[in-house]
Amino acid sequence: VATWEETQEIIASHKGKIVVLDLWSNFCPPCLEELPRLVKIHEEYGKDVVCLSLNCNFSGDGSPEDEREAVLKVLTDIKAPFLSLISADKDTDLYTKIGIASIPVIQVYDRTGKLRKQFDNEKAEYGKDGFTYQKHIVPFVAELVKEAGNP
Repeated sequence: VATWEETQEIIASHKGKIVVLDLWSNFCPPCLEELPRLVKIHEEYGKDVVCLSLNCNFSGDGSPEDEREAVLKVLTDIKAPFLSLISADKDTDLYTKIGIASIPVIQVYDRTGKLRKQFDNEKAEYGKDGFTYQKHIVPFVAELVKEAGNP
């Protein structure tokens, strides 16, 4: 369980690597459809890329820990081998901090820790079906890996 600020500290601790952060919820069908592809990025680019997930189920009722069982089920089902966090921030508060209306959101940070691209569909940039790992995120990550002179 981590706040947005703690999540940013975790990302910053991985300077020298590209970081892909997937913000998702058990209640978001597009999130659940795409989340397994984060595992594939981890498998393919694990030497250069750190994958993280931040679950955004917490609505402010109860505590974020109440979400643990449902979140673990999804992560176990997809065999997620990377650090996965549950947001301690209420979902709507988190969205305000990030400047979004809803998830899914994928953030990609470069090796210096700078946010290079936020994939969301706030401006319908990716059409009615939104962005996908295959069409949008994997090519962007591959480009960042190449930028550093790695194959």
